[in-house]
Parts: sequence; structure tokens; C-alpha cells
Amino acid sequence: MAEPAAQLVRLPRSPPLQATSDRVNPTYVVTTGAVAAGATTLATTIAERWDAATLLEGQIEVNNPFFADAQADPARWMFHSQTDFLAASAKRHEELRRLRASTSAAVVLEDRTPFEHHGVYTTSARTMGYLSEREFAVLADVAASFERDYVTPDLLVYREMTVDQLRDRVHVRGRAGESDDFDRLSHILDAFEQFAADWTRSPIVRVAADVDLMTPDGRATLFNQLEEHLPPVAE
Repeated sequence: MAEPAAQLVRLPRSPPLQATSDRVNPTYVVTTGAVAAGATTLATTIAERWDAATLLEGQIEVNNPFFADAQADPARWMFHSQTDFLAASAKRHEELRRLRASTSAAVVLEDRTPFEHHGVYTTSARTMGYLSEREFAVLADVAASFERDYVTPDLLVYREMTVDQLRDRVHVRGRAGESDDFDRLSHILDAFEQFAADWTRSPIVRVAADVDLMTPDGRATLFNQLEEHLPPVAE
């Protein structure tokens, strides 16, 4: 006796997965500026006003094992230091993704953009002769590979600084292992100015060098600049 032909049983199609909430990604803001410009002060000021979740730079002189060596002997150690910074940026960006996915804050704020490691520091190191063309090419390739996966900020907030402010602040700052070579730091300042001038990835707000964030008037000036770009402040 022949076996009955198998019949195709069509199972009901599962409904599409529905989002568990109407959660919107937080606005991602990055503050930046040259050495001693006050990017972290800028970040904490904005974070307090908008109750933002923050991802701050921390102690780079501790986290980067080549930092102090590169400050003391840049021609010997700059390639190593910049390679470590690029790797650390990629790791930190994973932290950023987790923070953005988990936070209930309307704003996520970081005090350095990963794009500046190549756009400012590697570029200025090459200009000053601390990187060979081969070393620069390797760092450029690595940076380009990483940058394809980076989250682009919704807003870049750039803290301007004058040459006189740089000269005054770098000695007061006193970061362990950090060079106070004014010529080198002024090259970095120039590179930051060019970086900000060329920035097209998102809107940019430039905070003038004479805006004193330690005063109510200075903070009010900053907040007025930012209000059109950021969610309303919860009262």
C-alpha cells in the first residue's frame, strides 16, 4: 500500500517584532579644543545644564603607556603614542555605543571626538617632523578604517583659545608627563583651528575664547548658543 503523499503545512507567519518603547536615540554632543582650552570644563558645564550622560577623557597620561615618552622624545615615541590613542578611541567608542543604547538621558556628551586623533594630533606631529611619511601613512589608513564605523556627533562644540591663553594655561595645567613646549603646543592649536574650520560632519558651535564659563554671564552666552541645537532643558 502506497504511503500517502506528504502535505505541506503552512504555519501562520509570525507578526513582525515591535519596538518595546518609543525611545529615541539621545542627542550626541562632543566638546573639543586645543590642549588647555577647557574642553572638559565645557563638557561638564553643558552636562549639568542638560542633565547629560557623559563619557569623559580620563587620565590619558596613565591610560596611554607611551604618552610621557612621546612628550619627552616625540621623534622616537610619537608613532607608538598615536597608535595607542587610535586603539583606545575604538574601544571608547564601543563604550559610547553602549551608553547611547542604555541611557535615559536626552543628551550624551563626550569631551573629545575620535576624529581629532588623526585630524589634529597625527597631522600636527607629521608637520613638526615627529612622524615619518611611512608612519603617517600607516596611521592614516588605520584612522580611516576606524572612522567608517564611528558614530558622527549630532553637534560639535569647539572651545576657541588665543595664543596668550595657551601660554598662560599650559604651565598652570600641570598634567603629568605633558610637554610645555610652546612651539609644539602652538602647532597643535593651529591644527585644531584648521580642524574646526574644515569640520562638515555635523553642525558646529564655536565658543569664543573670551567667554568665561566660570561666570553666570559666560554660561548664559554658551547656553544661548546651544539652545537651538539641543533638546529643551527639563525644568
